[in-house]
Amino acid sequence: ASSSGADHHPPNVISRPNAMGRRPMAAQALLCLLVAAWLPIADAGVLRLRHRTGVGVHKAAHASAAHGGGKVGASLALSRQGHAQHARSRKGLLAHRKLKGVYMVTEELDKLKAFASESHHTIEQRFKLERDRLNAAWALTAPGTSDQAAVEHALTQSAEDYSEAKAAATEMLEYYYTAKGMLGGQSPAPSCSFLACGEHAKCSVGEKGARCECEPCYEGDGFRCRAVPCTPQTLGSAFRIRGGMPLGYPVVPRETTGETAELKLVVFGKDQLAVFVREISNGDRGTLILGRVLDTEVTWGKRHLIDPVLKTFGPVLAASPGGRLTIGFRDNETDGVGYLMGGHTNTTGDPLQAVLSPPQAIAKSQVERMVLVQLQSSRVVCLYSEITPPDKEGRRHYFGGALLAEVLSGGPIRIMGNYRFAEGMPISRLAAVALTPSSFVVAFRAQHLPDAPAGQPSLELSAQWIGMSGAELVIDPHPVALEPERAGFLDRDVALVAKDTFAYTYTGGIKDKVTKMAILSVDPTTHRMSILGGPDLVTSGEPQYIQSVSLPGSPYTPSTFTVLQKPQEYSKAEVCRISAAGRIADCREVPWADQELKAVSAARLVDGRLALAFIDMNGEVLYQLMNAQEHGAMLDFGQQ
Repeated sequence: ASSSGADHHPPNVISRPNAMGRRPMAAQALLCLLVAAWLPIADAGVLRLRHRTGVGVHKAAHASAAHGGGKVGASLALSRQGHAQHARSRKGLLAHRKLKGVYMVTEELDKLKAFASESHHTIEQRFKLERDRLNAAWALTAPGTSDQAAVEHALTQSAEDYSEAKAAATEMLEYYYTAKGMLGGQSPAPSCSFLACGEHAKCSVGEKGARCECEPCYEGDGFRCRAVPCTPQTLGSAFRIRGGMPLGYPVVPRETTGETAELKLVVFGKDQLAVFVREISNGDRGTLILGRVLDTEVTWGKRHLIDPVLKTFGPVLAASPGGRLTIGFRDNETDGVGYLMGGHTNTTGDPLQAVLSPPQAIAKSQVERMVLVQLQSSRVVCLYSEITPPDKEGRRHYFGGALLAEVLSGGPIRIMGNYRFAEGMPISRLAAVALTPSSFVVAFRAQHLPDAPAGQPSLELSAQWIGMSGAELVIDPHPVALEPERAGFLDRDVALVAKDTFAYTYTGGIKDKVTKMAILSVDPTTHRMSILGGPDLVTSGEPQYIQSVSLPGSPYTPSTFTVLQKPQEYSKAEVCRISAAGRIADCREVPWADQELKAVSAARLVDGRLALAFIDMNGEVLYQLMNAQEHGAMLDFGQQ
């Protein structure tokens, strides 16, 4: 080899392998030409056959009609017979055309496979020969010379050309196996790398090879999958929430798996989740776990300890679309102090880690779980109930509080104002749902004091509108109350059904072990609420908890999705269809878990799926994703 440059090589030592990359490209061009040339030829042939057959039939009819007179009836009959024959011929030709087309495409695909397999084998042989020649040439060159550099460059280029040629051959085989599958071929592919499955389909590998299969609640051949109404087949599909343990965790040393008692899940952004849990086995301390939805599973980050000292009873959580977090809890089961914390997802490092501000005390004498409502501009409302210490006369004051706060850049909480939406009665069983980015409805239980005048209407199923105007809260002074003639109502939840319309689900009272639901609307101008439908019976039995999920903007019939846990039963959801007039049309019980659960928290993802986090009876935290067909198509009762 000449030492004048790396681009001059003896023809017997180095052979540039450019030809290796050209033949697969030619094969792709050949495939395109075969398909493009075959379609018009097949169409033209059928058209010619159809034309000749049709002309012959019509000529016979016209010839018969030309004789006239008494042969008119015979000519008309012959004409009708000709048209019928033409129709049968056309139908037969179409079937023949389809059958012939399938056979022709199959033959060409088999030729393509043979060509691709031969190309693949040839590529392998050429690369091995070229590599051996170049390695021999490299051994003859002096170290550090331009000759050796030229040989090394040729070796690198040869490997790159080999990879490109092999990828092209693989693409041809992928085209073959995919096209054969779409045409109904039963032979599986060697592996999933040789298949391009359709939308809502996945590749699965069995004993005989790889095939495309439609996902649950879709049916088809794996290349064309259409949605079908179905009941969710979710038994055994729950996954553990596996957040890595940070340094120094747990605070309380243990040898067994952690046991969780309470949790709260929220969805923010396009595909991000946050779960706040209280662990009994870690001294009732709380941890925050962030996750990101990837296809059908969730990638979880490391657990973030909320506070090394404070206990976290009644964990609640809210998140803005931009990733600013608000965390709430109380430090004792009864007579605790309520705390708020701000934070945000990590923007400079691991996005599945959070940066949290120190806890900030906001209320005393806390025995109830607080509720957080995320509003626009990184603002959040914390709803809580409070009982003041006895005054000099021994009287206590009861009220329901609404604290407006803002999560600032970096995570700290700024308190903007503290309001009271109800007072003079003990307030408990709080629930809330946002109506718009600046307004929401709070549901609560208000109980008359023992010394209150008799005969007053019950306010135990109250609901009230609250909105944000500028930097202040506006509270409508006209709450609505369901079933004012009855008392003893406990658990409840509210969920958005449609614009300015929400569902109020609750247990039917201490004596009546039933669950009921009412549909209410809010006037967008006056903010007055009215009952559109119900209260109606949803199911019998007394659930241990109620968890409703908002499903606004669903492509299916307006509906509700409420998780109910009855004692010693598998967890189920009550799915109710809501009519255009706002009435509960019908409900059905849908099994979604294969076990009894201690607690469930659910939210809707942007793509329509539901994300559910829950605690089994062993205290383990699990999650599950439920697609739109599992919780939506089954609502379209008209299709069933």
